[in-house]
Amino acid sequence: MGQRMKGGHAVVATLEANGVETVFGIPGVHTLDIYDALYDSRIRHILTRHEQGAGFMADGYARASGKPGVAIIITGPGLTNVSTPVGQAYADSSPVLIISAEVERENAGRMRGNLHDMHDQLGLMSHLTKWNTQVNDVAEIPWAINEALRQMRTGRPRPTHVQVPIDVLAEEADVEITASPEGVRRRPMQDAIDAAASAIHSAKKVVIYAGGGAVQSEVDGALAELAEALGAPVITSTPGKGAIPEDHPLSFGVVFYGWSGAIEALLRESDLCIVVGSKLGAQSTNHWSLPLPDQIVQIDIDPTELGRNYPAAIKVQGDARLSVEMLLDAIRANGGTAEQWTREELAERRSAAIPPRDARYQDYIDALRAAIPRDGIIAHDMTSLSYMCHQLFPAYGTRTYLSPNGYGTLGFSMPAAIGAKIGAPDREVVAIVGDGGYQFTMEELAVAIQHEVTLPIVIFNDSTYTAVKRGMDASGRYVGVDLVNPDYVKLADAYGIPGIRAHNADELAVAIRDAQQRRGPTIIDTPIPSPGAPA
Repeated sequence: MGQRMKGGHAVVATLEANGVETVFGIPGVHTLDIYDALYDSRIRHILTRHEQGAGFMADGYARASGKPGVAIIITGPGLTNVSTPVGQAYADSSPVLIISAEVERENAGRMRGNLHDMHDQLGLMSHLTKWNTQVNDVAEIPWAINEALRQMRTGRPRPTHVQVPIDVLAEEADVEITASPEGVRRRPMQDAIDAAASAIHSAKKVVIYAGGGAVQSEVDGALAELAEALGAPVITSTPGKGAIPEDHPLSFGVVFYGWSGAIEALLRESDLCIVVGSKLGAQSTNHWSLPLPDQIVQIDIDPTELGRNYPAAIKVQGDARLSVEMLLDAIRANGGTAEQWTREELAERRSAAIPPRDARYQDYIDALRAAIPRDGIIAHDMTSLSYMCHQLFPAYGTRTYLSPNGYGTLGFSMPAAIGAKIGAPDREVVAIVGDGGYQFTMEELAVAIQHEVTLPIVIFNDSTYTAVKRGMDASGRYVGVDLVNPDYVKLADAYGIPGIRAHNADELAVAIRDAQQRRGPTIIDTPIPSPGAPA
């Protein structure tokens, strides 16, 4: 026999039963019953300024903590506003749960003039989520939320969505509150592991390629052990950054569109590549021109990614960390590889593979690395300095380097960094954003102030959409790329928080360290030369 409660209380009670500690959102007239239940709940509600901010914060929370990020969203415009963060979370396999309202059951999708009417709200979210459903009875609410969480914890961790009509939220019924079972890492088939180990044993020179799935699975320690056992160099995609500490002697850095001749020579010399948690997508391989060897062992939790972009000789479906650990055991049992690079060869090739220093940005990148602790988190936006960081900023562990990959939306950095700091309060977090991207979600600064989130927000300011302007250089026909910006230091003053202008890299490092000692956010406006100006 369950407890008698309203639908809104069933939503909150189920989240509590699943150990959810924080939700992000903005109350609306369609979610009043959920918010009434939150009043007496131990769940912390973070009031955002826009549903897009709520989605990005939930995503940043999930990426930093490894736990589901939850957003409570109103019907109609609330859901369309959050759709961009959900699309980003889908592209980057981030476990974000959206709980939304819907108009009354009898009116849903009928466009009868109800507030926040949408033609097909569930249909919209079906294109952006791994799983989504509508609840039509109060007693179904625990099942729906638990299934949404189970879907995230099973296989690939992508966003899910549960919508509850407002009349269901207001109704009372007897409800049995249950929790979703903890996720179990998918164990690969032993015969696939054995086949991979046999192929590796016969190989002469092995290279490892790690992607976002390796980071999601927190494979870093096991991946380094595998590389050491094989004497194998490791390259990563941007989503895979941090899968092996980038000061490890076998880390050869990130492949992002272009790559050095040394990396190309390394790949052409190798005869087998172990791909861990990557689809080998277009951006990472420059539209599949990365010269991987013919013999590929591909490990992925998602069977649809196995062989999608490069033919895989051996396909291993399973959790990345568990697969690497099992593969390591099998390799040690049968003696590793037939041949390896010598230590001297690897040192020489690693030295040649180090990207050249960037005259425009390198000093700033060095300042960021010096100011952020080894286990600190850096949250990027789609901005030129961040693109340089992909290759030139060393990351030392999983869940330390957050970036809107694939989907590539602007406005990700600051709200994602707020969510990350809330999800990992004991770690330092820094937001890196361009002046254009900052204005996509700049209203979320108020969230960091209201909730006293310690966060240095570094705005690299050149008054233009830099990457787009450079793309127009060939024609010299510049349209819609130059920006009129506010004075960001005065903006900080208007909010009553510190605003610092860092005129060079040394001042930036000092400003970040000082900001980390304050309670609440700090804006660090960092002017940099605009495109075409002397470096």
